[in-house]
Amino acid sequence: MVDNATKTSEGISRRTVTKAMAWAVPAIAIAAPVPAFAASGETIIITPGAACKAPGNSCNPIVKGYSVPATVSNPDQNQDAWVTAISINVNTSGINFGLNPIPALPWFIPAGGSLDVNFNATSNSSANLVFDLGFLVTWGHESDGSDTDHEQIQVTVTIPATPPDCCK
Repeated sequence: MVDNATKTSEGISRRTVTKAMAWAVPAIAIAAPVPAFAASGETIIITPGAACKAPGNSCNPIVKGYSVPATVSNPDQNQDAWVTAISINVNTSGINFGLNPIPALPWFIPAGGSLDVNFNATSNSSANLVFDLGFLVTWGHESDGSDTDHEQIQVTVTIPATPPDCCK
């Protein structure tokens, strides 16, 4: 294709200037969503520890069931975070569980900070089994759970066949 556009005294054609202007508009449109995404902050990190078994009431407040200690970290230096809901969504034990998170929800994780917690699955049995147990964690930046712009976090661990050791 032959460029028949006239050149300016600086050597740049009007067509070149027009092409450059055409590219500027999409760049602005693409950049617009970035601040909205960045405002939602960084995802919290949940690092589970070794699971343990709690027979009867001997390890109160962890009673008859299994516990997964964890550290919840907030890498975002600018926004506090809250864990507002947890559900058990993986359970290969055959035992029905309730949920007794410690501390009670909601969990507050300050900007740049962390919190040690326990995911507790309570039941009428604390059998010596090996099984997988998973927790689906809902989090956001509001203590009442009204901030629903964040993906839930899956925490799945294998509970070992161990003697009772939640009381340590």
